[in-house]
Amino acid sequence: MFEVIYYSCTGNTRKVAETIGNALGVTPKDIGIAGVVPQDAFIFLGIECFNGVLPGAVKAFIHENRFRGRKIALFTTSTFGSVMERRKMEKELEINGAVIVRNFRCYGEFLDINRGHPTWLELKKAAWFARSTAITLFEQHEEKVEALALAR
Repeated sequence: MFEVIYYSCTGNTRKVAETIGNALGVTPKDIGIAGVVPQDAFIFLGIECFNGVLPGAVKAFIHENRFRGRKIALFTTSTFGSVMERRKMEKELEINGAVIVRNFRCYGEFLDINRGHPTWLELKKAAWFARSTAITLFEQHEEKVEALALAR
């Protein structure tokens, strides 16, 4: 089972989350209403990077859900594409016990910077990221891989 959870102020991360959700056949949830995620769910967690600060809603979500030992796929959007910002996000997750198995990042639009981002190509890459992650996780379950491949 997959869950796509995201935090987005400007809508960039929401667009990526919707693309990932469509690729997996699940409805993405805003982090503010996601609540407690079942322990057997694999989480695709999307966070908007802004000044390298982890928003309070994200911290609350991490603390509400037991992340110790949980594997997640992290996706981020950022106006400047800063790897340093994403690393701060990763560190906070890892401090709380999360194991980040895959990463995806792309640019986001803010004011007049990076107009049109995420682009159609970035969204296509996000869908590929989701499907390839799912296939990697469930490669031993051939029927799930076939069903996922046929759905696209």
